[in-house]
Amino acid sequence: MAGRAGGAKGRNLGRLMATTALLMAGVIPVAAQQDAKASRPGVSASAYRFDIPAKPLAAAIADVGAVSGWRIAYGFSLPAGSRSAPLSGTMSAPEAIGRLLAGTGISYRVAGNQSIVLSDPKQPATAAGADGATALAPIVVQGQQTGATTEGSGSYRAESVTIAGKIPVPIREIPNSVSVITRQRIADQNLNTVEDTLRQTTGVTATPYGDGTSYFNARGYNLDAQYDGMPVPGGVQYLAQFDMSIYDRVEILRGPAGLLQGSGSPAGAANFVRRMPLDHFAVSTDTQIGSWNFKRQTVDVTGPFNSDGTARGRLIVTGQDRDFFYDDAGEWHGTAYGALQFDLTDKTTLSLSGAYQKQRFSPFDYGQSRYTDGSYLNAPRSAFFGADWSYNNFETSELYANLKHEFDNGWTSNTTLMYRDMRNDSTYAYMYDGVDPATNEAAYAVQGGPIHKQWFGIDTNVSGSFDFLGHESQLLLGANYAYRTSRSEGGFVDAGVFNIYSAPSTVPELDVPYAFGDQSRSNESGVYGQTRLKLLDPLTVVLGGRFSFYSNENRSLVPTTTDWASDPSVNGKFTPYAGVVYDLTDNYSVYASYSDIFQPQTETTVAGGGLQPRVGEQYEVGVKGVFLDGGLTATLAAFNINDNHRAVADPSNPLYSVSAGKARSRGIEAEVTGEVFTGLNLTAGYTYLQTKFLSDPDYQGLVLDPEEPRHTFKLWSKYTFQDDSSLDGVSLGAGMRAYSSSDRGAGTGIDVGHQGGYAVFDAQVGYKINDHAEASLMVKNIFDRTYFDRIPTRYFGIYGEPRSFMVSLKTHW
Repeated sequence: MAGRAGGAKGRNLGRLMATTALLMAGVIPVAAQQDAKASRPGVSASAYRFDIPAKPLAAAIADVGAVSGWRIAYGFSLPAGSRSAPLSGTMSAPEAIGRLLAGTGISYRVAGNQSIVLSDPKQPATAAGADGATALAPIVVQGQQTGATTEGSGSYRAESVTIAGKIPVPIREIPNSVSVITRQRIADQNLNTVEDTLRQTTGVTATPYGDGTSYFNARGYNLDAQYDGMPVPGGVQYLAQFDMSIYDRVEILRGPAGLLQGSGSPAGAANFVRRMPLDHFAVSTDTQIGSWNFKRQTVDVTGPFNSDGTARGRLIVTGQDRDFFYDDAGEWHGTAYGALQFDLTDKTTLSLSGAYQKQRFSPFDYGQSRYTDGSYLNAPRSAFFGADWSYNNFETSELYANLKHEFDNGWTSNTTLMYRDMRNDSTYAYMYDGVDPATNEAAYAVQGGPIHKQWFGIDTNVSGSFDFLGHESQLLLGANYAYRTSRSEGGFVDAGVFNIYSAPSTVPELDVPYAFGDQSRSNESGVYGQTRLKLLDPLTVVLGGRFSFYSNENRSLVPTTTDWASDPSVNGKFTPYAGVVYDLTDNYSVYASYSDIFQPQTETTVAGGGLQPRVGEQYEVGVKGVFLDGGLTATLAAFNINDNHRAVADPSNPLYSVSAGKARSRGIEAEVTGEVFTGLNLTAGYTYLQTKFLSDPDYQGLVLDPEEPRHTFKLWSKYTFQDDSSLDGVSLGAGMRAYSSSDRGAGTGIDVGHQGGYAVFDAQVGYKINDHAEASLMVKNIFDRTYFDRIPTRYFGIYGEPRSFMVSLKTHW
């Protein structure tokens, strides 16, 4: 790993970003989210946990709808300057609305299933429904499926997340660093891929691999994945991902997530939450046309199947075809996603979904090497270095089922099953060594073969509230099981030496006999628990633990199939977690947490035994708060990760390993998200990261992950002009990503690459054509900055995308 320092430009950029983060932390009150415990919307007797501070009455009414899932309708203007009193406690949605409206003169009545209609005290009722409810204007406050759903919120800020406790938990009550990319932000920034989305996330580094896959790091380690709370370790690393059109949001918890994840990375996890059917009919389309023949179309249809809305469905279909900014290469994919929900009873809901995606990259390019003297090629960004016959095909399918039941006492049971099948087949050529500076020639290899991965998981848990020392507390108990299998075969053929600029048409397409192949299968299970104890009104203690069981076996397939060989197993490994949150005021909280690290290792010792799992711990402290009437939140966090018992080469027997490696990661993260003032949505995040190998025979003292810059700053904002403006209907967006210097590889010369600091700026202008359509123009990398997404070493260097344009037309009914 490289420890090379950046130039003066990179250092100045680092100082600038650090100063910006300090200003962000000092000038803007450090913040958090509202407390909102959400359970499945139920009948009028169902109780929900509310903790809504004093704020504008309209915002408080919206919070009741978001937490409970009830629809709240009113067709008149609320009194100017009206504010609600604080609302705290467990109660039904109608009772919560009644308390908010006390003293306002506004009356309400329950209208049918999970609907509340407010009545204007200045106007008599003009019509009545069959149930006696006043018929007013269209609904302006709509509850979501859960308190964590972001679709329809119009906000970059999420009220709560499920990644920290299986059930929606207010972000302010989570003693960890958490970010959310909401549905609104996905739409505004045209975040069509997982790579696009995680690249915009605070604290996450996204790096393309060149073959249509990517890898993602946070806090010095590979990021894990969850899908609707189902853990899939390594699920986003070097694997094809579904199109982002099927997801409501992405929740990112930075730092070890082993309590609910099981074995996993110290980086944390990203939870991809699917879009579920809405309880009203809606149709939307999204048409995009852009640079390099980019074409994309999405159609989304959702709504109830029956009059009482107990059966609902959703279908999302996306097609995309594009070329890349470099010559020859192209990609297309088609995605189909369907979801069904059935209210089996007033308190039981069954959710089913399935997704299928087929994707082809043809041809594709792993990128460029460097000259053998260590210098860079300085090739044009449009240069293609692969073979024009290369291809990489992905086929991914998924099935999902969830059964949720709410008991009469308010407790909830939740059982989820998920199956995912991933197939990949490819044949390609790439330069696998340095380029001769005199001839521009390099050695090329032809490689390829099939890969097949399958994953099945089940998770079941119960959760609810109980009284502890006179305060309401929460308890979660659950168990999960996962089975994973992988099979891959491939070969490598030396194709010869070619001029890198004529290689696309001169490297021959060769037969690739399988020279290697393997198969593995693993089982992982565990039982877990988490409790959130309210010891005092301002003090919450979060305690949890998990007992994990893990086994893995593998065998070789080429040249002959061998017997299964077992890796070291794990039986009853306990992973503890502890955190504390203290509310300094109604708007500010401080927190501290301890997380354990547990990750099995497959390496063996010279004696033939297995290595003990990697272990370690993270300590994190931070402050959260909420301001501007709850519209804007911010977080400031500091962390320290100790990673022990890493597998390193045995000094006496280098072909074997010993558990002697140690590493450390520490840093600071700051994030601000929400509505600064009416019409302006903003999200900004800064990360300071310092990693180091503390004990390693090869990398002692070097940076753990040199591809992650020490300083990173990300910003996106969008302003929509209001009705009273002459520019009504116009919106303006702007953003940037700034990075200090970074490196790739280890050693000297061609084996290590370096890039100084850089910044990329984006801009957008939009116009609301009418109530059903809006158009926008997005310009990415507006100053056409040249940089590397993946720094070239002896192989696999990839430029970042040049300036590009995209026109989008979104419609909705």
